[in-house]
Amino acid sequence: MPQEQLESFRELRDYSQSRSVSTEPEDMQVDDGPSLLNIRDILDGSTRLDISHAGGEFIATLQDELEQEMSRGRKKPRPDYRVRDDRTQNLVNGWNVQMDRLVTSYMAWCAEADLGVSPQATAPAMVEVERIRIHVVDLYDTSDVNVELSADGAGVPAALIKQGLIPCSPWNPSVAIATRVLELYRTTHVRCPQLAIQAFVKSLCDLHGVSYRPHLREQFSIAYDVYLELRRRTDTLVNSALGRDNPDWRLKHTCPACMYKLEGEDKLIFSILTTMDGNDSLKRVLRRTKTDGTEHEPTLGPSREREDSRDGGEDYFLTREQVDKWAKGRVADLLPTDAKNPCSDRWKNMINDVTSRMWGIFDETGIFLALCRHGFVLVVADMIRSGELAKYPLAVVNILLEAFGLNIGGGYDIGCHFGATIQNSELGDKARNNNFRSLVGSFHGHAHNRLCQLSFLATYVEGMGLEDLEGCERYFSRSNGLAKSVRYATKFHRRQDITVFMRQIDDLETYANLSKFLCDNYRQALKILKTEPELEQWMSAEGIEGYETFHVWLKEEEDYLQGIEDVLPKRREETLEMEYVKKLGNLETSQSKLEAILKAEKRAASDDADFNPAPTSLITRRHAIEKRNRDLDVVQDLESKLGIKKRWTAATPEWISAMKSIKEFRYHEALDSVERIIVERLLEMTKIHQSGTGYKMRSHIAKALQARSKAIRKAIERYNTLAADMEPPRPALDWDQVVNYSFLAEFDILRDTGNNVEGRPWTRPSYRFAMDKYFKILRAQEEIKRLNIEIKRLVTWIDDEDRFLRKKESEHKASNPPLAVQISRYRQRRARSDHNHMHRLWTLAKTPGFTGSLVPGVSLERQRARRLLRQGQPSEMEVVEEDRNRWMPSREGEWEDEDEDDEDEGEEAQNEEVSELMYQMSALAVDQEDGGGVRELD
Repeated sequence: MPQEQLESFRELRDYSQSRSVSTEPEDMQVDDGPSLLNIRDILDGSTRLDISHAGGEFIATLQDELEQEMSRGRKKPRPDYRVRDDRTQNLVNGWNVQMDRLVTSYMAWCAEADLGVSPQATAPAMVEVERIRIHVVDLYDTSDVNVELSADGAGVPAALIKQGLIPCSPWNPSVAIATRVLELYRTTHVRCPQLAIQAFVKSLCDLHGVSYRPHLREQFSIAYDVYLELRRRTDTLVNSALGRDNPDWRLKHTCPACMYKLEGEDKLIFSILTTMDGNDSLKRVLRRTKTDGTEHEPTLGPSREREDSRDGGEDYFLTREQVDKWAKGRVADLLPTDAKNPCSDRWKNMINDVTSRMWGIFDETGIFLALCRHGFVLVVADMIRSGELAKYPLAVVNILLEAFGLNIGGGYDIGCHFGATIQNSELGDKARNNNFRSLVGSFHGHAHNRLCQLSFLATYVEGMGLEDLEGCERYFSRSNGLAKSVRYATKFHRRQDITVFMRQIDDLETYANLSKFLCDNYRQALKILKTEPELEQWMSAEGIEGYETFHVWLKEEEDYLQGIEDVLPKRREETLEMEYVKKLGNLETSQSKLEAILKAEKRAASDDADFNPAPTSLITRRHAIEKRNRDLDVVQDLESKLGIKKRWTAATPEWISAMKSIKEFRYHEALDSVERIIVERLLEMTKIHQSGTGYKMRSHIAKALQARSKAIRKAIERYNTLAADMEPPRPALDWDQVVNYSFLAEFDILRDTGNNVEGRPWTRPSYRFAMDKYFKILRAQEEIKRLNIEIKRLVTWIDDEDRFLRKKESEHKASNPPLAVQISRYRQRRARSDHNHMHRLWTLAKTPGFTGSLVPGVSLERQRARRLLRQGQPSEMEVVEEDRNRWMPSREGEWEDEDEDDEDEGEEAQNEEVSELMYQMSALAVDQEDGGGVRELD
């Protein structure tokens, strides 16, 4: 008997035996059916079954009976009308209804951890306290813990949070995660953005000695969201207590060096310098339902993402409404129409910035970021299903104008084009009235047209200092680590991850490095200023009388390039006359080849021997005839279009003129080829030294550079060949000259083949080098001026912020201890880098050439506070007024003793250390201003 028959027989036998042992009541009738009785008779041999010669009837009967009996034994499933589309939103609603109680419990737990005692009233000893058993996930182990519920009836989640445990469900939780585990992941994830929740949970499983299961990641994610929401709402309460709950407060105060303006400080050409750029690394896949589509025409289904009302962007992200206000359909004529932009063919986000579209699988296709020059995040916008459209920078500039008003300098990699876009948009009047200036960063600017550089490059813009406006590129090198964790996240989780990362970087990294930025720039500026005697010596040797000569040269270069800008495009277009001459050359070549073949055949036929041409010779002759005829047809067609009655020859004037145009066209093509390869080399050399570039990527780029070097040599050889054929001959290029180009200005000069500009001084390499050195010295002087202002702002901010927060903490210590603890944590988080700031600035003050003052000034907000005090209105800065009036010296160098009582002696000692450093720096500044030089500090 075959194996399948044995299996079917055994299965039916076992099922029949199980049915024969009935567990139903006796009054319940069970109908086994006549077929089953017949099968039993067949099996015991009492009944005959007719089987054909082919067989198979017995197996079919067994399978049919088995299916019938199995179906009789099943119960009809109950219909399930539940849907899971709103599962996430129901979870969010469950947390929201009790979030106020959870925040109170969280602040109480923080206060107990910091103060050592619970600030809440304890329940009477006679009251019976209910306990629940919770499975707690900690760092190195898990355990079942009995948790006491509070007598106030706040609920199980609130009771768990008061014990430092975050539940994984808003209703009847059975699992909770220790707060320190969540805090460890938060801080680690910011420092290492590549670390996603799944990898962290797997690490916990390894520490606990258990196998990873997907629901563990889901539980951790829920608890982590709750923990971040508790922190966010706690920060909201702190900001409200500090009077910092305005929607734009963070934007206007995020950078002390840029925004904490003081009384009596010098006016700067640019009140604030910003940079902005788009990045497509932080894109997110939109989950869609599957649809029927062909391989050649795929169809995207509707979204299947669950409803979630949470945003996660806080005050960093612009809303979609704020961005879509500047969409193409709502902005009048975004693209400039007055003149062609000289750089429009060099940047992909300039060519199709309005019509570009991203793949349909993504919803958010990246971010558009704006930073101040020190690296603090100002605003962020999501790029939605598109590339880098004009609406994103327009929306950002609109927000910046509303926040900072006059004299903003905005760097953008296509700032030359974007400036015209602003002027042609509805934002144009607002930008002109506030004197907004669109600029180009130093790195991107070197690949722009030279005429564009003279107007937008940081080196030649007055008031720029040494700022390169390339902060976004450095920021993206760090934020790109988030790409893996947000690619398949929900909209909320993506924004939440980005916001947490940006806030942590602003507070703990950018602010911590602020004084280092100021000191490094100061030393760089002083180093550049030391080259001025060398420049003066060169000027004397060359007979240049004064610095104004460099400005004259720059103006001459701009006028020259502006004059040839309208001529060059016409020369770059291939005309029909040029095409006609080329085709005449092709016709002459094919005619000569055909004549040579015919002459060879004629010579062979004239010999005494019989002439039998080989088949290959016949094919070659036929191909030559066909080629000559095709070239002749093309020439005749062009003659008809151009109206040429007599065919041109090499002696025809029209031929000579067209050949000259062809030479120029090929010369420009060769020059463009060299320029393009140089641009690629500059970009790759920057990438290979960029932070975050791994070993494999570095090796790949290095190999590409080796191949690029060969391409550069070939391009130079082709260019030199064509340059020598020009009339007059154009300057030749060599390898050392090309590979050392730091910018592409020389290419724009070489493009002019109609004028002899070699005699002008600004075209000579040594003169151009001296001119750039002079403008760098100018920018260094501007940088010193700006840094003196920014350093004084930072010193004033450190002092004012510390005093203000200590005063607020003292005010709430008695009335609301948990809130006072949160203010204390806020102060400690903001001030953890102040000691390093003071030490760096104190060291800088001893540097020869330092001209700034380290005595705290008086902020404009204090000035506003005085007016509000006179009007009887409270202000955030009035506490600083009350506390600093007796501390501030009447003049620089006169310091009065402080006699403040503080319960925290450790913090008081640290504050005294900072104050001592400030005192020493002020004394040093007084000595320098009095002409006493630098003295040793006691």
